[in-house]
Amino acid sequence: MFNAGNSTDLQFRSGSNPKPKKVGAVMKGERQQDYNRDGGERPFKYSAADRALGVEMSQAASVAAAAAEFITAEKRGREAEPPARAYLKRTGDRPAFLVLREGQGDRLLRDESGTFPAGPCLIRSEEWLQTPELAGLYECWLYSEDTLQAERTLQRIYYRLRAASAALLESADSIWAAVTLLHTPELAARPARLKELQDAQLEALFAALAANQRLGSDSRIDLLAAYPASRAEFAAQREFIEDVAEQTLGHAYAAACSIGARIAPGVPPAAAGEIARIADFLVLDGAAEPAAPEGPAAADFVMAAEAALAAVRRVRPAAVVLAAGAPAAGALADLYRIGMSGIFCSAGQRTEALLRAACLTWMARQDNTTDTAAEGWL
Repeated sequence: MFNAGNSTDLQFRSGSNPKPKKVGAVMKGERQQDYNRDGGERPFKYSAADRALGVEMSQAASVAAAAAEFITAEKRGREAEPPARAYLKRTGDRPAFLVLREGQGDRLLRDESGTFPAGPCLIRSEEWLQTPELAGLYECWLYSEDTLQAERTLQRIYYRLRAASAALLESADSIWAAVTLLHTPELAARPARLKELQDAQLEALFAALAANQRLGSDSRIDLLAAYPASRAEFAAQREFIEDVAEQTLGHAYAAACSIGARIAPGVPPAAAGEIARIADFLVLDGAAEPAAPEGPAAADFVMAAEAALAAVRRVRPAAVVLAAGAPAAGALADLYRIGMSGIFCSAGQRTEALLRAACLTWMARQDNTTDTAAEGWL
């Protein structure tokens, strides 16, 4: 154990000294499982006020006009009624296909106009380790053979991670962000060291969030467990996150924090279904697989997504399942077709992806209108 500083009075817990499990404790995901299955309100629910995807585009003169109408109506709807931060669900129709941003944007300041995104921005915390301020420290800690030196280096990493967390919370992305739990290839086979790094990350993130809350700022930060291969692995990661959150921010925040699972396309569909039982949302991450040619990568990704989605829908029909990584934006049409909840894509890809999603929505609505009219003649 070592203290992160007098000002925060935070301590890291190494993998060799796990926190005793509370007697009678039941994980929040387990408690919500039956409630979610019965159609109750989920942590990531859909609300008609979030995005105006239900805007009438059937009168548009062309597909391009429909896309333009979609974007205009979305902005108009947000100005009309400030929504809660929740996913949209259109009554009597398939859920809205969300096109969400991945990576911190160029907007450095928060927009206090009262408008909220339709879903979180995906923040890959591994990118923080690649910054000049952290890259050298991480490498020094990773290969250090001296225990005392490793602890001191990890403490310096903590402060750098806290600065990165504070920068996130001061940016526009903090309105609603989903932050990944750190996971690096070098530590994949060293679970004890990986847990030490993740503990430092969570302490830094929650300490920055606590300081931000004391200043009266309203931020929503959700967490993504790192590539669990089974329900048991996700349960362990979830409990770890909730324990750190409870010790840092209190029981109320720990109980309200949404915790999802970032899963690799190679995870067996049955395992994805079991993870979905206790996860608040799922992200199928194409970045977890080695780089491959664009065409085969997209085709394989869609096949994996379809199999995983079918398994998830069998146990939780209303589960939120999103796609991320390079193959996601290129396979948008196929992901829409199979019923995914949406995708994460870079800021540079998002405008095109929004237009394509609007066109697919418009065409689907036209098909439904045509089918309804045809049935009237039968």
